[in-house]
Amino acid sequence: MMKAMIPQYDKLERNEQEEVEHQFQSLDTDEIKEVFKEVYQNPTPVDMGNITEIPYTTPEELDEHMLHEMTLDAMADGQVGVLLMAGGQGTRLEHTGPKGTFSFDGHSLFELQAKQLKAFQEEVNVSVPWFIMTSDINHEETKQFFSTHNHFDLEADNIHFFKQEHFPALSKDGELLLDADRNILVTPNGNGGIFSALKHSGMLEHMKELGIRHVFMNNVDNVVVKVADPLLVGLHIQNDNEVTSKSIEPRPGESVGRLCLVEDQKSVVEYTELPEGQEEKFKNGNIGIHVFNIEFLEKVADVKMPYHLALKKLEHLDDDLKIIKAEALKFEKFYFDAFQIANTHMTLQVDRTGEFSPLKNKIGKDSVETARRDLMDEGLI
Repeated sequence: MMKAMIPQYDKLERNEQEEVEHQFQSLDTDEIKEVFKEVYQNPTPVDMGNITEIPYTTPEELDEHMLHEMTLDAMADGQVGVLLMAGGQGTRLEHTGPKGTFSFDGHSLFELQAKQLKAFQEEVNVSVPWFIMTSDINHEETKQFFSTHNHFDLEADNIHFFKQEHFPALSKDGELLLDADRNILVTPNGNGGIFSALKHSGMLEHMKELGIRHVFMNNVDNVVVKVADPLLVGLHIQNDNEVTSKSIEPRPGESVGRLCLVEDQKSVVEYTELPEGQEEKFKNGNIGIHVFNIEFLEKVADVKMPYHLALKKLEHLDDDLKIIKAEALKFEKFYFDAFQIANTHMTLQVDRTGEFSPLKNKIGKDSVETARRDLMDEGLI
């Protein structure tokens, strides 16, 4: 089976063959074949004609002071943790290193978020545990960056790093690929892998041991994110939700996913997948900010999350062991596929100002320039 899935195997040196064989034995080849068949060869289309808007609430409808105090009480009791997705590099920003190390006037994205946790610590006299998901490509560099910067005056023992999981990239014939070092090519398995990664890394059990009941999750590249936003966390606690999401009203033509009901199941639909002519009908733009209760994280960690296909130009070896960069099959999980098993899920829609400013590109839309402008407008730099 191995030679059928790795056609270059016989061309490798003996020591390289032994290493590849060892890597191959660690793979779940049945799952790989199943994913290839179900996601690439015979995908099941989703009926995008049956999409409806989800209900949402706004800050004006809430008792902000009460919810704020509810969150601080939960923090003081050690019930709130923060989960940061930070597995990416700053490649599109032409920045060498993890994206979280990108800096504005000497203030890195990591520092901007750490400052907020420090402020909560000073207010409730308790450290809020911080769980940071990295990846193979930036794990050690991220840890070193925190160490070099004295963990931004947070307790080092209260910051917990764990790695994102991976899945093999494949050729369009379903064969495994080899990277430039002649190892089996694997890639991060998408943000939806965060739930199983929490469990398999031991972080989920550690959360339970710490007494954490509510976990706030966000991405590293939203430069104005309100970490552990007391309004959102308080709403989550007050209603005993499994999932509570934050959304914004998208601008016309804005390419952000929409929190929707698809065939009566909660999900996020990409802008390009919305029914033609109805793109502006759906008003809950997903900005990657959610709160989960610990029971939901336990439940979804054992759920078989579906993979989605991404065609990517990846560097790998051709049949003659020469390095090429060509289109290959990359498989990713999306965290929002877990929403459909949530029994209680609320959405809070907020104004984007001071809430959402993604750093994606060096210039143009969602760029260094727009992020700097928004950081300055909010007095953060």
